[in-house]
Amino acid sequence: MADSRDIAEIRAVAKELSGFLPHCFEVITALADGTPIPAEALSEDHTIGLYRSAIPRKMRESMGGFREVEVADLVPQVALARTPTGAQASVFLEYPGLRDVRFRADRLQYLEEGWWAVTSEVKYPALAVLAALHLLKQRYGAARLCLNVELPMPIWVRSAPLGQEAQGVEVAIQAHGEGRVLFTNIHSECTMEYAAQFAEAARGYYRTS
Repeated sequence: MADSRDIAEIRAVAKELSGFLPHCFEVITALADGTPIPAEALSEDHTIGLYRSAIPRKMRESMGGFREVEVADLVPQVALARTPTGAQASVFLEYPGLRDVRFRADRLQYLEEGWWAVTSEVKYPALAVLAALHLLKQRYGAARLCLNVELPMPIWVRSAPLGQEAQGVEVAIQAHGEGRVLFTNIHSECTMEYAAQFAEAARGYYRTS
């Protein structure tokens, strides 16, 4: 059973983060089929996750690729989209070291049969990254930015360096590339049986190679 203190802290951070971002969050303690999981909160589009006792398993399986980075290590990138009234600008932070990265989709998803995928860029929404850094710094006294330098995984904001236990809530923000979200399954836990129903949809998350 999820710890009520974890849930309360996740709810508090979700409420504060929603004040900076156009997202609402749902606290989850079980998958839709009833399977219990550690408490987490996901944004309505599953692009941001909040965690207290366990980060997503897919991230845990690739811990060796994570490194601590600075915002200054990331390249600002502006994407313009036409709208009925003109244009809308979205600002991203790109990690150049992952340009043209080729990866196995099963590293990011629960798939019985994986395939090779590729992306020409890996970037993260700047507002979400900066809001998470600010909020954790204000709430816990420190904020660290951690990034997987091998795979287009979510960028990870936490209150302590890698290898040390973090205080409070940790934030995972999904990677983007080539005009799409490069989704990683960001449930803290998930069974292969549960994920199987979404396996075919996962092909649309990435460009296959």
